Amino acid sequence: MMNKQVFLTVFCAIGLTTMMAHGSVAAKNNSATLPPMFALGIDHGMMQVVYWTYTDEPQYDAEYDEFYEIEHQAWQLQENLRHNAELYTKLIVDGDKTRDIKYVDELLLNPDGEKLFPGELHGRPQIPSPGARFALVGEPALNDEDLAGIVIVTDSYLAKHKPMTIKPASEEEILPLPANVIKKMEDTYGMKVERSMQSSIIGDRYMSGALQFKGEYKHPQKDRGPDYKAALALEIITDGNKIYSYPVEGYYFPDEGPTWNADDGGEYFPSQIVAAFEGPQGPEFCFIHWAPESATTGMFTIQGNELVRQLYAVYHTLIDENFPIWKKDIEEMKRLYIADDPYENENVELTKCAHVFIDWEGEQIWISDEAEENGAFFSREDGELKLITTVRGNLKPSFPESRDGNNYLIVSGPAGGPSYYTEVFKLQRGKVVEKFNVMEIYGEIDECSLNGKTISAEEGKAYLKAIPEAREPFIFWEEINNKQ
Repeated sequence: MMNKQVFLTVFCAIGLTTMMAHGSVAAKNNSATLPPMFALGIDHGMMQVVYWTYTDEPQYDAEYDEFYEIEHQAWQLQENLRHNAELYTKLIVDGDKTRDIKYVDELLLNPDGEKLFPGELHGRPQIPSPGARFALVGEPALNDEDLAGIVIVTDSYLAKHKPMTIKPASEEEILPLPANVIKKMEDTYGMKVERSMQSSIIGDRYMSGALQFKGEYKHPQKDRGPDYKAALALEIITDGNKIYSYPVEGYYFPDEGPTWNADDGGEYFPSQIVAAFEGPQGPEFCFIHWAPESATTGMFTIQGNELVRQLYAVYHTLIDENFPIWKKDIEEMKRLYIADDPYENENVELTKCAHVFIDWEGEQIWISDEAEENGAFFSREDGELKLITTVRGNLKPSFPESRDGNNYLIVSGPAGGPSYYTEVFKLQRGKVVEKFNVMEIYGEIDECSLNGKTISAEEGKAYLKAIPEAREPFIFWEEINNKQ
């Protein structure tokens, strides 16, 4: 049987290209046909429509003939946004209200001058994405939480489409879909509903939600072979007694159960309606379907008796990414390192760097020579790199355990003859808050200071005793020669 993890990787890749084909393609320079867009990115306090495909027009390749039209339609939808970005002047807030916005610019390159990779949503604001950036006009400003998961529209679209209120189906608990909805769907598909939930009430008229059926789904018209087993969920929108559904197929593993997205635990959750409009052709529901490793954007419409789904993009969501170290960071760290002691450091060849997570609330970088004998530690405070301390052949770093919100870096080593020198840096919330120095001779404290002020030997002993035991950190070195 196909391995579940391998299947999900292949399934998601196929799903991405397939879904793109359903995206509505607007005509250039015609704001009346430009659809709502999703600003899921945040960059330097601006909201950003993150690009989902490359900006270069796809070239036809006979070997990949079946994907060319899909890829080209995705590119065309993005191009329409790019060439008409200044026409998007309204941000939908609180369901049925708007704020003025303005197009600022387009971001395509990272600080190293390299092309940014599309189709990814980064968990760290320090990692840029390609896309169109917009700023709010007027006050109040929005915080980062408000800037994510929002919909922007053109004035022409808004002139013909009235925004609707959106509120949770329940503030207190997860409610199942009404019994009549469940029965109707069970009768329609000949399967039993395993779980269901209401999601939102829209315009005090529509209700959105989802359900999933129990067991394997046998599609009446599709035969994918004996090894393919499907699971089935439904996106649901109701309008009074009218019930509209859209089927979403997943994969069914007999020994493990159903799955629709990687790491979904076998549960399908409804798409989140983030904006909705009453338009000349009926209601339009802008949705985001969040999953553990992806975010899918698109629109539901009601056409006749059918709920139709048009997908814009499927993004890969990245959370546990490392902080980027750009070329300009390398140059700044080298400059600060040499400036600290030009005579000793100017001829040291620094060849690699690594993040050392001394304080997980901040960012600390170790830059070093190949032998890890000479180098320096830096912290990034308020976006600025600051030198913590340097290391050299006789002074080696160690990394005590964190305790009670206190995090430590120690640099210590022989200082000639019977002398032994130690520097202790205490970090809190990403910043160095305390520095302790001590010189010992034959194991006895000769002199010590805290934040530049002399303290007694007894106070120094107590300070050292309170520091937790050292731990062995995970260091992943990155060569910096290719960043020059």
